[in-house]
Amino acid sequence: MAILESRTKTGLSWVKESVALFKTQPSKWMLLAISYVGIFMMLPSIPGLGIFALLTVLIWPVFIAFAVMLYRNAEMGKQETVQAVLAKIQPKFTLLMLLGLGCLVYATLATYVLNSDIQGLMSFADKGAAMSETEYEKFMGKFGPFMLKMLLLLLPLFVATWFSPVLIAVNNYTLVNAIKSSIAGVLQYTIAMGAAWLVLSAGIMGLMLAAGLIIGILGALVPVLAQALMPMLVFGCLLLATALMFALQYVSYRDVFRAAPVEGA
Repeated sequence: MAILESRTKTGLSWVKESVALFKTQPSKWMLLAISYVGIFMMLPSIPGLGIFALLTVLIWPVFIAFAVMLYRNAEMGKQETVQAVLAKIQPKFTLLMLLGLGCLVYATLATYVLNSDIQGLMSFADKGAAMSETEYEKFMGKFGPFMLKMLLLLLPLFVATWFSPVLIAVNNYTLVNAIKSSIAGVLQYTIAMGAAWLVLSAGIMGLMLAAGLIIGILGALVPVLAQALMPMLVFGCLLLATALMFALQYVSYRDVFRAAPVEGA
């Protein structure tokens, strides 16, 4: 019980510190989040640019290491240009892209495992809002197990990559050691990580609900205004969640690996 309480407090302190870090330079962190969303979410979804989806997976660990190092510099009060931070990561590009390749292979295998479930859900795609009550119940009956299976399949990927990019870039870990240490760190602090994610998710959802309520009231008076503001609200919350995720990655890395040596130093 004491360990549970201690780890929960650790997770809550990570959230507080993440929010405090975000508040230091909110415009900078939102710009970082825009870059992430644009490169890794929006660009691969553009028709005809499917090849970029593969490229973005390969460079994803590079971006994570870059983002976490920016937060590290902010807390330490170090003033470094983007070029200077990238120059520090450059010697590790090969290892980071190998990590990205591993993510790509794992994601491909996960998609193969989920293929039958995806096909089952796609059969409802053309019907959309025209689904009958019976069809909707069937859809939800398939969607729930699909989401659970997807989360379970992606959980090992999350555990292996939460700390590994920054361990490679900052601590000079080998690829294998970085993945092993990331898994060990997440497992050791599972309760703290879970508490932090739950609080951050609840906070973002609460913000969305409050803002959505205000937009809904305005929409009752000026419907066009609500239609314009709602997409902006969703996008803004996505950016905020992304920026806070990077802050949480840095804060948790700092605490979990505070005494970790810099290998080869």
